[in-house]
Amino acid sequence: MLENVVFDPVTRAIDLNSAALAENTRASYPIEFIPNFEPSGRGGHPKTVVMLTCDAFGVLPPISKLSPEQAQYHFISGYTAKVAGTERGVKEPTATFSTCFGAPFMPRHPAVYAKLLADKLKKHNATCWLLNTGWSGGLTAWASA
Repeated sequence: MLENVVFDPVTRAIDLNSAALAENTRASYPIEFIPNFEPSGRGGHPKTVVMLTCDAFGVLPPISKLSPEQAQYHFISGYTAKVAGTERGVKEPTATFSTCFGAPFMPRHPAVYAKLLADKLKKHNATCWLLNTGWSGGLTAWASA
């Protein structure tokens, strides 16, 4: 299954280079296509959790090791930035927040998910990192790049 992909209606050939529908596309396929998939769909508990954010204003450091409480804060805020090239019509970086980095898909109150995250980090002695895929040094550094 493909999403946001242009195709020729006669030949049904797909054009993965077209940006007519979106800047990015998605594909899905049966899990059995992965040679080493786990039939139960369950894995072990992670020892490392990485949250990605794109800070286009240079507020956050490039990488931060978070305590469970700090992880809760960043998870609830869901801070990132919309930047040109990843969002249609965006010319300048715009700060945005998406609770738990996926607000539309969270039916419960964000505090429920944040507590669950912190509890699991503590219980399994997992390390949480916040990785800034954006810029360091503020908007001026971004604008001159």
